[in-house]
Amino acid sequence: MIEQSNSFGYWLRRRRKALDLTQDALAKKVSCSLAAIKKIEAEERRPSRALAQRLAEQLAIPAQDRAAFLQASRTLQAPKRMPLDELPIEATRAAAASDGLGTVGDQLGHAGEQKSPFVGRNKEYGQFIGLIARLTAGSGQVVLIEGEAGIGKSRLMAEVACYASQRALPVLSTNCYEIERAIAYQPVIDLATQACDAAPEARLRLIAPILLAEIAALVPAMAARLVDLPPLSADFPEARQARLFHALVQLFDARAQDRQLIVMMDDIQWADDASLRFLHFFARQIASRPVLLACAYRDEELGSNEHLAGLLESLRREPYARQMALARFGPGDTQALLNAMEDPKLSAPDLAARLHRETDGNPFFLCSIMHSLSEDEGTVGDALNLPLPHVLRDSVRARLARVPQEDRLLLDVAAVLGRRFDFETLLTLTRVPEERFLHSLDALVKRRLLREEQDGEFYDFSHDKVREVVYRDIGMAGRVLLHRAVAEMLEQHAESETHERHAHLAEHYERGKMWSKALLYLGLAAEHSQKLFAMREALKWFDRAVALLQAHPEAATQAQQLALYEQRGAARAQAGQIEGAVADFQRVIDAARALGEHGHARDVLIQLGMAYRRADAYQQAIVCLDEALTASLAMGDERHAADTLYHLGTVAWSNGRNDLAITYHQQAVAICERLCLTDLVAVQAFHGRGEAHFANAEPAAAIVCFSRSLDLARGIGDKSYESENLMMIGWACSGHMGLADYPRALSHFDAALVIARAADLQWHIGPTLIGRANVQVALGRFDQAWHDLSEALPRLETLGLARYQIMAHDALGGLFLDLNQPGQALQHFERGLLLARDAGIKFWQPRLQAGLAIAQLRLCVRTDRAALLAAQQYTQDHSEAWLTLRCLEALAELALANGDADGCFTQADQLLALASRGDLRELIGQAHHLRGLAWLAGKAYESARNELTLAVTLAEQIGCVRLARECHSALARVAAALGDGSGENAQRASARVLAAQVAENLRGSGLISNLESDQ
Repeated sequence: MIEQSNSFGYWLRRRRKALDLTQDALAKKVSCSLAAIKKIEAEERRPSRALAQRLAEQLAIPAQDRAAFLQASRTLQAPKRMPLDELPIEATRAAAASDGLGTVGDQLGHAGEQKSPFVGRNKEYGQFIGLIARLTAGSGQVVLIEGEAGIGKSRLMAEVACYASQRALPVLSTNCYEIERAIAYQPVIDLATQACDAAPEARLRLIAPILLAEIAALVPAMAARLVDLPPLSADFPEARQARLFHALVQLFDARAQDRQLIVMMDDIQWADDASLRFLHFFARQIASRPVLLACAYRDEELGSNEHLAGLLESLRREPYARQMALARFGPGDTQALLNAMEDPKLSAPDLAARLHRETDGNPFFLCSIMHSLSEDEGTVGDALNLPLPHVLRDSVRARLARVPQEDRLLLDVAAVLGRRFDFETLLTLTRVPEERFLHSLDALVKRRLLREEQDGEFYDFSHDKVREVVYRDIGMAGRVLLHRAVAEMLEQHAESETHERHAHLAEHYERGKMWSKALLYLGLAAEHSQKLFAMREALKWFDRAVALLQAHPEAATQAQQLALYEQRGAARAQAGQIEGAVADFQRVIDAARALGEHGHARDVLIQLGMAYRRADAYQQAIVCLDEALTASLAMGDERHAADTLYHLGTVAWSNGRNDLAITYHQQAVAICERLCLTDLVAVQAFHGRGEAHFANAEPAAAIVCFSRSLDLARGIGDKSYESENLMMIGWACSGHMGLADYPRALSHFDAALVIARAADLQWHIGPTLIGRANVQVALGRFDQAWHDLSEALPRLETLGLARYQIMAHDALGGLFLDLNQPGQALQHFERGLLLARDAGIKFWQPRLQAGLAIAQLRLCVRTDRAALLAAQQYTQDHSEAWLTLRCLEALAELALANGDADGCFTQADQLLALASRGDLRELIGQAHHLRGLAWLAGKAYESARNELTLAVTLAEQIGCVRLARECHSALARVAAALGDGSGENAQRASARVLAAQVAENLRGSGLISNLESDQ
């Protein structure tokens, strides 16, 4: 307990008196309520950071002492460096202070300030107390509080928050508001702002800077606290959103400071979709954290809110989640509430029974009617003649009827503002003298129509139903004028440039029927949602803008209309709504052509083509991009032609048409070299050409192109392409697709990962980990490969990147094949093929088909030779030589298993020729190994020994453990057939040494080697 003489409130009181200021005068100077100053001085609360800064200014705190003052205002430490004026003072009430927990329950209300007694929820309250106690075990709980409006969900959470704060547990809490359900991340921003405000800077600095930058883009308070954050990285929306979610969880960890954390979100039926997605993500992280997450919602909303219903259904299946359905009060609870009110005006006989009958036990209805009766000047005498309304609205109106007319204006303006509102905004809008305003505000708080939040700067309605009735009773004309006034004030005040500003302006201007302004801010709100990767919210704003435009076409010029449709088309494409995107883009293209804006039409055609590519609709994409290319060439715009050729190449490559990709990328490179381009167009062109070389099993040529693109990317500071080029050089140096230069491959993968992790380029991290894992498998480092793949696959599943998930399953299948676990390998190859087929992706399918065949052969399961031959033919027809190689391996093994040594020779010879052309040393060794096995099957033992010796020598030179071990095992069989006992023993010993190294490497990884069984 802090001594009275050392408290912040004590010092504030002395400083105020030294400056000859009354509490009321100081409150006016800092734009807060008189009650707030009284409570700060009495040590009942702490000021917010913004209020503390205003106090420092008005109390003339010297510049050298201001930092200490602000720190003291938010913590238990008194401002000891501040000089205390020698003035007689009154003794002030000592109170326990919390360590920065003064804002607990701000959004939920304050149990200590509730005038209605807390009854009827002892069972649920006790359950919460028990769950908080269990948090000390290190695992968390999710509580889903369900009930109708007014049932007491908010009050229960407020009581729990009060209990937690009294025990010095950090609490983050927020409300969702119906008027803000289209504002992306609004409740999440509230929680994150509280966490940022309370978390020590030292804890925040433990979070990676790039993650802090993501939080700062969402939460202005973070940018204000930490000014040295790096710029945001360029990455695709799904990756950015995943990064943001991880960052927010780490922010909450920083706020917890190794203690149990309570997080509460009320009225989530009004949460935006992006917030619900974060809530789902956060809830699934709680199992391993001491966090209690409580979410309250109205059950009657579930039928019309599919996203909320899906979230709840998913969470209910989790073992750490529980549902808490609040029932209406019974007659006994109603009597207990009435007794606890201790109001003589509520003493009529049988009043409790009548109240219960009229309200059916709804707590809010009960309290509203009780307050209405309590405020009446008369005494209730006859229970049969009580003025009990039959519906809540009548009850609220009965209370509002007693509000003096001079106070009603403030209430009307507050209802139009919508959600929690600050002191200064309300004062500005009411345009009444400050003294009159303060009197009205205090009166409305005392009537329990408004409630004051903890820091004294913000207010809210006691219940949303009160706000709803006040708002509806204003009248249409009055609402329109008030919405205009609010919008104009928000627009004029630059300091209101907050994360929700555009959304609020859009709402108020639209309700104020100022269509041009509404259209402007609807578009800006949509753009802001896009920046936060909240695509559903962005589309809602765009759809509202289009609907407004269709109803009021005079609100925008033709150019503005086309820009709106183009923006919505891009958002629809990003969200996977291809049909809608096509309609929007086509509308813009037709209009641009009619206006003679051929360059604009060409640019939108490219967007349309890439939208088709995202949907894997490759033929439609090619048609659009071909048309755009024709337009660029007709206009003599070679730079745009090169850009379009690059996109055509990526579409062709993605669809397994590397033959077309080679042509397109070569043309793009030729233009870039002729024009001496060094910008992003050139970076992309050389990168695309490298991919085409790589896919055609020409790794050396690919590395030349990737290196050129890498230099250009570094020249323009493009970290995304720098990381991707390093990654692709790594792949070109790997063994099963490249030069088998393992050290060089690892160094490039590691360098790519450093950049990708620093900038959190999620798109690159997954395939880089997969490539590095393949190299680790070749080197026999299965534990490291397993670690990389165990990170990569869940990451890619979270991001929904089917293309790279397919690659991860192929790599896992290869790992298990090398451990002689064909059953597990088979499962991954099958999963990869299913993913590819479901997504309509031809990319990588031939390689998966080959892996599947090899696993089936080793399990002695029937293999579909026709499917394997079809896959091989496809790769040859489309210059996909990197996939042809794996098909040839599988066909050689199949021939060998069928006793067809000649067939094995044929496939192995093709493999050797193709691998030799690109100097693919691991695959050259594999071709010699297969030839050796074919000679062995034909009992040509010397020839077998020669081939296998070539293979094992090459395997040991490059460090390929799997190939070396298999060659030693085969050479042991050759020696045995030749009667060379010592040679057989030596070869078997070498194979066992390698198998033992693998087994030792697997220790602690959870993987099992079955290599000894195939000796």
